[in-house]
Amino acid sequence: MVGRYFATMVARDWDAFGEVLGADVAYEMPQTRELITGRDKYVQFNREYPGDWTAEVTRLIVDGTTAAASMNFTVGDQELVGLVYFELQDGLITRITDFWPEPYDPPAGREHLVERAPGAVDRLSTP
Repeated sequence: MVGRYFATMVARDWDAFGEVLGADVAYEMPQTRELITGRDKYVQFNREYPGDWTAEVTRLIVDGTTAAASMNFTVGDQELVGLVYFELQDGLITRITDFWPEPYDPPAGREHLVERAPGAVDRLSTP
């Protein structure tokens, strides 16, 4: 299921991408303090993601109801390494947490899809 998640994401096949997600999927980005809840919003978030990007999975480990992956993500000339953690239930992905190298402010234009948690970045950046 997680392999299909990445394959459909890279292919930008958003209908097939949505099929691997639970209806109430939660997508969290601790560095930006953003949370997206629900399949439709999460698919739309990916559909609207700006720029010409590529993603390459470098490692994927699946163990029953959890999975973890590392990936190289490129947007324009910026290259990032991300870590992604998944929770699965009944053959669908129910929770996704993306970790990126450093906290950052989210780009404008996705406020209609996300909730913002106060203070999470501060907690992450405290030594």
